[in-house]
Amino acid sequence: MRIIRRRRAPPVEKVSIESLAASPEERAQMWASLEERITSTVSKEQLEKLYHVDGLTFAQVNDYVTYVIRPGFYFLSDSADLVKECEEWAEDVNLLSIMEEVVRDIYVTGSGNAWLELGYTEDSRDILKLRLINPKTGIDYIRDERTKSVKLDENFEPLGFIQEKNMLGQKVEWYRDKILVDGKKVWSPKYPGDDGRDRIAHFKLFGLGESMLGQSPLETIFKQALIRLNLEDNVGEGGFRSGAVIAYVGEPGKPPVKDADVENVVNILKRITVDSIFGFKHNVRVERFPSPDIRDRDSLIRYFADVQSAGMGIPLAKYFTSGVGQRRRDLELMNLDFEYRVIALQDRLAEQMREKLFYRVLRARGKVKRLNEVPKVMFRRKTPMMQRQRSSDISRLFRRDILTWDPELEKLLREEFGLPTSFVDKTLALWRKYWKSKKKREDASPEDIEDIVRETLEEMEV
Repeated sequence: MRIIRRRRAPPVEKVSIESLAASPEERAQMWASLEERITSTVSKEQLEKLYHVDGLTFAQVNDYVTYVIRPGFYFLSDSADLVKECEEWAEDVNLLSIMEEVVRDIYVTGSGNAWLELGYTEDSRDILKLRLINPKTGIDYIRDERTKSVKLDENFEPLGFIQEKNMLGQKVEWYRDKILVDGKKVWSPKYPGDDGRDRIAHFKLFGLGESMLGQSPLETIFKQALIRLNLEDNVGEGGFRSGAVIAYVGEPGKPPVKDADVENVVNILKRITVDSIFGFKHNVRVERFPSPDIRDRDSLIRYFADVQSAGMGIPLAKYFTSGVGQRRRDLELMNLDFEYRVIALQDRLAEQMREKLFYRVLRARGKVKRLNEVPKVMFRRKTPMMQRQRSSDISRLFRRDILTWDPELEKLLREEFGLPTSFVDKTLALWRKYWKSKKKREDASPEDIEDIVRETLEEMEV
């Protein structure tokens, strides 16, 4: 008997991504090729046309704009000065209206993306204006011409942005250390940390984790919307034509009648009223155009409208009540799901506004150095069910003495519900003064807090 011994396989050498490239630039580009996925989807022109011609799409997009942006936003920070500065700057640049267009671009024109150009002063020490960039002008990250992947620098950040043709027909490129217009350098850093890429703010609400570009929900339901529009056109045309009068002039097997005779019959029939009585020769037959049976097509139209609403995240019953067999409880749950979806979008947009707008303007002015110093952006809610529940929960906590009054809490609640805060701002300033004077931020006892409340209220009465 012969024993056969297996040879051990040679050890497998582990290879990391970093070891495949020699320089930091090569590693960054290799990572970019792995990270960025480019796919060809519905064109911007097609999405914009759908928005213009389809009432359901128009209503759904504008509902998101209204629910996400129009309730407004406020700021949370321990620094009243930074909050005031952010509020004044947002009002100066008309930020609320601009963010409405940003959300609309994300859904429609930008295929999931929106781009803002930040108007810095010549010395890069302030931002005086924001300008919305039309996504159809070719605005994008700078990409590798061969692989079409986003180019990254040695810090694995995008190398820059490029606009193929601005309003003046010029090609513009934004890099960290320069800005080029038609290949000519028109800007260079004014101080350490000044970055030309900060002139462009890119916003997105949806997208794949590894992609730097966003995606619009309209892309996913474009086909269903197109089918529904064709069905609606077919049914509408059939309904419009149904009941029309058809006149047959002449008889089979005989020479065709003259065009003048047909035209004469048509002109007579155009004058038909309920009291009209006409007499024709035996070779003229009049009947009605048959009405089409639209029952199956009507259900198909509703099906594709339902699919579109599901893709957009809005219950169809919000727009169509007739023929929608939904129980009241089911409708409430669907509306609640929509409200949670809106809140999630508000939170994501608020994070991007804080990082790409308020951080940049405060840093340019020399007010902050790090992102965590910037006041947090909080959107108010235009969600009736959530507001009612929130109010009920807060009232219950106060009734059970789980929450007690203090100006910070009152200001937060007033901001959330869009109520005036001028009086509370003064109270809060006194509150912080007495809080600091006792120097008990960490170890304040309930008695200390009662003393602070009492002293604050006494000075307010004075």
